[in-house]
This record gives sequence, C-alpha cells and structure tokens, in this order.
Amino acid sequence: MKKHFLLIIMISTTIVAHAQDYFHIYADTLSVSNDAMSTKTMTKRLKQDAEKYAQYAPIPRMAEMDISFAADPDEFKKLNGYGVLYIPSLNRDNSEYPIKKVYIKQGNVITELKKIGEINIGVQDKYLITIFGKNRIDYYYLIPYQLTQVYGELMIDWSNNRKEFLLNKFPNENAVDYDTKKINMKNATIDNASLKIFLKREYNLDTN
Repeated sequence: MKKHFLLIIMISTTIVAHAQDYFHIYADTLSVSNDAMSTKTMTKRLKQDAEKYAQYAPIPRMAEMDISFAADPDEFKKLNGYGVLYIPSLNRDNSEYPIKKVYIKQGNVITELKKIGEINIGVQDKYLITIFGKNRIDYYYLIPYQLTQVYGELMIDWSNNRKEFLLNKFPNENAVDYDTKKINMKNATIDNASLKIFLKREYNLDTN
C-alpha cells in the first residue's frame, strides 16, 4: 500500500534594527497518509497551516513536503529505487523563484535531486495571501530511497534571499514496509511508463 510521509516547515522573518531575525519552525517527525496528494488536497492543508501559524504572519516563505515511495518491491525496481519528493511552496517575494537547488547534504557530500516537474499555482484565497503571500509554485523531484535511510539533511537553495533552507533530516519515519535489500537492483533503470503511473496514482499528475 502506498504511503505519503508529510512534513511542514516554515520560516518567519522580522526586521529588528535593520537586521534580519529568522524564526524557523521545524517538525522533525512525519505523519503518514495513504491518500493521493493532489494540489487541491495540498491547498486544503495550506489553509489549515495558515490558521495554525497566523500568529507569525507575515511569513515570507513557506514549504511543505510530501515523499511517496513504491507500493511494492516490483514497483521499487521499476523506479530504480527512487521515490518522488513533492514540495509545495509559497513566497511573498517572487524573486525567490525558481528554486535554485534541492539537495541532500551528508557531511561534505552533496547529492542534488533531479527536478521532474513544477506547477505555477495562482493563489486566490485572501487569507493565504495575508499569511504566506501570493506566489506559489509546487515542485516535484526524484529522491533515492536509500539516501533517506541514513543520516542527511534535505535542503533548499532559493534563488534570492535564502540558502541552505533546512527542509528535513534523515533518517526519519519514511521506511517502506518491505525489505528493499532483497530486491535485485542489478541493471535496474527508471521505467518511464511506471513513473507516469506512479505520478498519476500518488499525485494525480498527468505527464506527456
């Protein structure tokens, strides 16, 4: 059965004596869902976030995270051990876009994740705009499962004001419920047809 591992992270900035004081809210555990995580579903979650964190408004930038991995060993092999990382983001300053880089940092080793898609979503809800701003882009990346099972920091470099924005720390609660060590990954590559099926099932995305 498919699982989504959800994390919320936000950053709030206040200006005091001409200096930036960053207030970082970070959740180090993930909740688990078996439902498809569409942009519509995520919009509902963002509205809940706005209510929960309204006391910190105005919040200059915000990101949530959803990771989904293969439903079973056969699909795991067809995806070559990769899952999909979904990052919906909101910014007051549009110059923060596009996200420059998403990567896993393990000491001095940097593994940059491959972007497979992005969606520019118009924000119509006035309350969301008040709390988070009017600019929203949702990003999708391939993420190697094995790198999420050892120590590492998942980070974002925005285009303008913020680098090394900590999104999550691995390992956490995102282990699949089958033994990946028993899967023969020899000569495995990502099967594009299987990836398309996966994206449709997990994120309701249609790809060309």
